[in-house]
Amino acid sequence: MKPITHQVFLWLALLTSNMMFFVGCGRQAIQHDNGWMSPITVTGTKGGLMGGICVYKCQNTIIVLQGLDDGTARCFLQNLSSNSWSETQFSGVPKGYFGAYPTISNDGRNAFFEQGYMENEQLVMSVLVGSISVAGNVTVRDATEKQWVTDKKTLLGEIGSNATLNPRGKRDWPVLGPGVMSDSDMCIPFCIEALVVTHHGESRVEDSGPINNGVFQSFDAGKTWEMERISATQAFYPSICGSKGYYYYFEESTSNKRGQGFALCFSRKPISRGSWSAPEAVTKTVAYGANINYIVMPVDDTIHVCWMDRRHNKWRFNPEGPPIENDDIAYCHRKDSDSGWSSDVILSKGLLYSYTPSMSVEGNNVVVAWAGIQTAGKWHTDYDPNDIYYVTSKDGGNTWSKPLNVTDCAKDGVTSGNPQVILLKGVIHLFYIQGKRESQELSSGLTKLNQTPWPIYYTQRPFPD
Repeated sequence: MKPITHQVFLWLALLTSNMMFFVGCGRQAIQHDNGWMSPITVTGTKGGLMGGICVYKCQNTIIVLQGLDDGTARCFLQNLSSNSWSETQFSGVPKGYFGAYPTISNDGRNAFFEQGYMENEQLVMSVLVGSISVAGNVTVRDATEKQWVTDKKTLLGEIGSNATLNPRGKRDWPVLGPGVMSDSDMCIPFCIEALVVTHHGESRVEDSGPINNGVFQSFDAGKTWEMERISATQAFYPSICGSKGYYYYFEESTSNKRGQGFALCFSRKPISRGSWSAPEAVTKTVAYGANINYIVMPVDDTIHVCWMDRRHNKWRFNPEGPPIENDDIAYCHRKDSDSGWSSDVILSKGLLYSYTPSMSVEGNNVVVAWAGIQTAGKWHTDYDPNDIYYVTSKDGGNTWSKPLNVTDCAKDGVTSGNPQVILLKGVIHLFYIQGKRESQELSSGLTKLNQTPWPIYYTQRPFPD
């Protein structure tokens, strides 16, 4: 994926901000939930919080995939009799298709994998479509591949000769997000940004150019594909999901007004075909980040949305990386027939820091999990000691429980992070990374983070009554 170089100006814009920061004043202690089973190890990370897993519902079971550097994936399945996890074979997906990120059909029987690159002023897209077999191992069967090429003019319209899709002599990549697959319909969301090249003497300067954000859609199970434009503003982390009556497209979009940061925007169109609505904001306070900070989940005629929210944060410039923020976890939902989104709800009340949430929905039951901490210093990050927290709703997101913590190790200097949650057959299945931050002193005043692989744990509990 294309690096988010636009964040540099966000950090610099607030470099001179003089903000007061208060730690944990008057916060009531959050209770520990003892209803979770003892955690067991599934696998380990590449190092620290890096190299985690993706979890999927498929054919009434859970598939755990862990992406590898070569684009392939390790696969883990649960042994129900012993309640343990074991690695199994994952086959049928060629290298290059990022096997850890399939789009699985609603019935769990089929999946597709996409890849794309930009070279020689063209976008080259490939999609692999096949059926999924889960029987002791996971296999993608009867796979067919479709490739198509789109030129610069088709992608971006009439643009200047100094606008290019890729740096000279190099490849670049579109931002492709999680897709949707239902019957013969398939959708892939994308964000594509050209470069504008100018020359100053012997210097070559590359800057942001024309933009096209939208969806590649197939109505015939991947045999042919169409491009549908949705927006032309700088955006990142696109995703798409389908309710009973509509497709919903989401993106984190930068504001045209300097200093107003990101908005989480959406557009929708009827599943029975039609045109996309003009993009509108779900929220204008989605958190800044080098990773996706929101999640969307469809159930029947309702779309559930959860995100890291910056409306109350005390932003601090960080010369060593992304800015330091203490964000909230927020939620809203919308039925197809509603005229707008429900009022935002802050789910993380009582916590000072909260990080990217995970969410799962089953009927009217909703669960949200995230990493965070109730009190900490002003330079706290997701790599510092945190615990895993969760909340539930039994009425489709209209009312919520108070946060409870699953882990209780932050007080001992242990970091718990990157939770992944799946709600299946009335049981909450939770995966998270846990370890202790390590560092190596290279010289006086110079320290290097030296993170060894951390275990990825699994635990579960019944959905609360």
